[in-house]
Amino acid sequence: MLYKKPYLFLLALVFALLPATAQSLPALTPPGATAGFYTRNLAIKKAFFIDFQTEWNRLGFFDSIKELAAQDGEVNADDLQLASEILNVDLVGREGILVVYPSGDFFALARPSANRVDTLIALLNKSMKNPETRKGWKLDRSDEGGTTVYAGHNGELILIGSEGAVERFLAGERGLKPPVEGDLAFWFDAEPLWPLLETPDLGLPPQVVRTLKTFGGFSWALDIQDGGIFTRSRLPLNPDQDADLAGLLLPGDPAWPLDELPRGVGASSFVVDLAALGDYLTGYAQQFGQDLQLDLSAFGNHVAMVDAGSSDPQEMLQNPMGNLLIVLETRDTLTAEVTLLSWIQMLAGFSTPEGSGGLTVEALEIAGMPAKKIGVGMLGTLYLVTGEDRLYLATSERAARLLENQDRVGDDGTYRQLADTYLPDRFHGVSYTNNRRSLEQLAQMLPMMMMQTIDDPDAQALVFELTDKYAQFLNFLAQRIGSSIGYQQVQGNDVVGFGFTEVAW
Repeated sequence: MLYKKPYLFLLALVFALLPATAQSLPALTPPGATAGFYTRNLAIKKAFFIDFQTEWNRLGFFDSIKELAAQDGEVNADDLQLASEILNVDLVGREGILVVYPSGDFFALARPSANRVDTLIALLNKSMKNPETRKGWKLDRSDEGGTTVYAGHNGELILIGSEGAVERFLAGERGLKPPVEGDLAFWFDAEPLWPLLETPDLGLPPQVVRTLKTFGGFSWALDIQDGGIFTRSRLPLNPDQDADLAGLLLPGDPAWPLDELPRGVGASSFVVDLAALGDYLTGYAQQFGQDLQLDLSAFGNHVAMVDAGSSDPQEMLQNPMGNLLIVLETRDTLTAEVTLLSWIQMLAGFSTPEGSGGLTVEALEIAGMPAKKIGVGMLGTLYLVTGEDRLYLATSERAARLLENQDRVGDDGTYRQLADTYLPDRFHGVSYTNNRRSLEQLAQMLPMMMMQTIDDPDAQALVFELTDKYAQFLNFLAQRIGSSIGYQQVQGNDVVGFGFTEVAW
């Protein structure tokens, strides 16, 4: 969910590593990795997070976590203190890399900051049981679970890796070229693993192998700048494997603009050819002898969602399905409505302890359109509103009433500014979220939710204290984090994504 974006900031703090002064760490890493995690420049940009870290420390999270861990008995205070020192943003450096190879080997390098490298190396030296020196590296070998792992340093860089990868490194095999770079970056290249899919031991049917080979991998990068956080992603697809699946994931039509959707906490719009999806899933199931008939021909290929949000914690707890308004394009609205009602009826059949259903239907009118209020057992109430060429499915009354609201996403000045700045002329997916409102609502709801999940009075008191601190931190974040916008776009056989989140550092 978009309200979880603050975790990206905390992850950036935890994993900040430093840039090499000479060769970059990828240039020192053995090539041929199938997946990797790479970070650079985060120590330079550490100043962006000073206020966030100050507030985190002021709230005393570490003391509460230590107290909770002590009550659990599985982790002692000394272990937590050591972990805190190792992961402290002032203790790590500016560049680091962790990669995994098709063989299962892994390899990691980091260059700690000058004022902390001695501390890290001292901790590493202290933990070594049988150190040895090889080609200028002080290494310690450990064998656990049938895997040999080396950890060590050369006085500047810190290394950890499985035996195969470390031996390649010591033999001079260098020169990895990451497909994506950023302050924080991750990638996965699926093609080196394709031979594994066809091994007899795995026993995958040819249809499944082709489906998996349709996905060429994934890459994602994050960059921290003065105005906020930027993200980029790329999903390469291989139509020569499963052409129908690739066609579903590489749509040709543009998505609905967000401008005319009702204004809520957030909104998204994307293209998915539901009729083609139904045919694909039906045919796929039949290849395995399953009698699945999924006729979605009455639906179009545009879908949108609006999150109505809520500032009432009790209301949120009473709506297990949230406050979403889902908009479905239709080619034959009457048939699409009958199809959707049949699915809801099946859902109701599993929504009571006895499995006997609990479906109730009440006719009404919303925003001048015919509607149905549908009780779905313990899942709550849905609202189905019938438009001229689309259906509106709301998971709560608050979401359904968005249709009566004259305020639109396009009326949001921040959205307008971000859309004019970042959205291209054509995209097949787009989203916008008012993170400030989302964070404030989560902060209000969280303590009540946590209190209802714990029965033990002692644990309840500790969890409430920790949850209350976290709610205060969320309210702090709400004052610093603004809105976010993102889109997906087809470029050849790739799906590329872009996102931006406003942050007042």
